Amino acid sequence: MGDYERTVDELPSPQAKFASKPIISGKDGDRTLNLHQFARDGVTLVGRVQEVRDRTIFLAQDLKANLARADEFEANFVRKIDDFIAKNGVATPQETLPVFTDGYEVPEVPELNLKEANITTVIWATGYSFDFSLVQLPIFDSDGYPIQDRGVTDHPGLYFVGLPWLHNAKSGLLFGVAQDAGYIAATIDQDARRRESGRRVTKQTSPKPKKESESAGRDALLAGGTSGIGATAFPANE
Repeated sequence: MGDYERTVDELPSPQAKFASKPIISGKDGDRTLNLHQFARDGVTLVGRVQEVRDRTIFLAQDLKANLARADEFEANFVRKIDDFIAKNGVATPQETLPVFTDGYEVPEVPELNLKEANITTVIWATGYSFDFSLVQLPIFDSDGYPIQDRGVTDHPGLYFVGLPWLHNAKSGLLFGVAQDAGYIAATIDQDARRRESGRRVTKQTSPKPKKESESAGRDALLAGGTSGIGATAFPANE
């Protein structure tokens, strides 16, 4: 359907690049993972964690709202798939997804005492935030996201790769980061060739070549991993 080929300029707003992506599962071939099914199977669903104090987790009363947003997203996504099939005349068997509502019957839990609930292990899966503290340059927008064009910044020699929506919807995913990395590598190569060509011209026309700046001929590539996690810098060209 081309969803992952959509480029960042097609988003409704700059903040839209921070929205969650659908959880795609290949479990048992084509089995859908559903929060309502989890509730039906005995999993206790709760709202967002707000605070942890004295072995007690305090939770937001937003479980129902979160479930509603998830259900709406699923409905819109399925509708988009059906429209694509109809528009392109794709031969596919008719399928009707089961509709679950079990999660809406779960009472909202304001707090959870770990000892009383006999919870001895906590697995944190809260996502990640950006950390570009090692970049001491004015190249970030009001959301803390690098100002760049497909990973290339206005600061000579500084590039980014692996961030969500760096160029398109798959920029921050394992199967899409290679495309951006190839573009950055080509850009670095072109810049290196241009600098080398400039040096040759300088040597031929100037009897006393100027001393190069300390950072000349060096590049920094900031890699954010598959989810834009933090940043790692390393010399890309010397």
